[in-house]
Amino acid sequence: MKRNTSLILNILIVILEVIGLVVTVNINHKISYEYYTEDSNILAIFSSLLFVFYIIRKKDIPRWVQMFKYITTIGLTLTFLVVVFILAPMYNFNYVFLLFNNSLLYQHLLCPIISIITFIFFDDIDNIRVIDNVIGINLTIIYAVILIIFNILGLVSGPYPFLMVREQGVIISFFWLIIIIGLTYFIGFILRVLSNKFYLRGGKLDEII
Repeated sequence: MKRNTSLILNILIVILEVIGLVVTVNINHKISYEYYTEDSNILAIFSSLLFVFYIIRKKDIPRWVQMFKYITTIGLTLTFLVVVFILAPMYNFNYVFLLFNNSLLYQHLLCPIISIITFIFFDDIDNIRVIDNVIGINLTIIYAVILIIFNILGLVSGPYPFLMVREQGVIISFFWLIIIIGLTYFIGFILRVLSNKFYLRGGKLDEII
């Protein structure tokens, strides 16, 4: 039952992600890879596809696939939380636009929430170690370093207000970087604790709720 639910939810994630990408391309005529939202959602397609592949073949999920799913779930959760608690206040608390408009419905809301649910309760995830929590922030660090360099060189502006080094200065940008990296680690920590708790208790929902 647990594996079947994981299969259904991961297939749903892939479908919704593809719909989101199609809507994005139809509107913008391109995929903007400078956005963390786009990158994390695209990676989520592949991590869910890998889970679907192994579940359909009735094979154990390899450790590297589990960690890939962990990293992409952290990325989607960060996307959701940044939208809710950072971007929305910066844009006059326009939650309707940021969470329900066009592709944002899929990339900012539905896919992150479904990913969190299936990762914690239904995906075959073995015990996650502390070192895995550290590894889980690598995607965000790599993205931040690349985009900050691009902003310094003037190749990109933003695309998020807290990445605009040339406009706000190095000190404020460094402050934002610490906040985002810290938030990413905290997300990984919470996902690790909840997933481990559920894993160690044998996958019984009534024992964790």
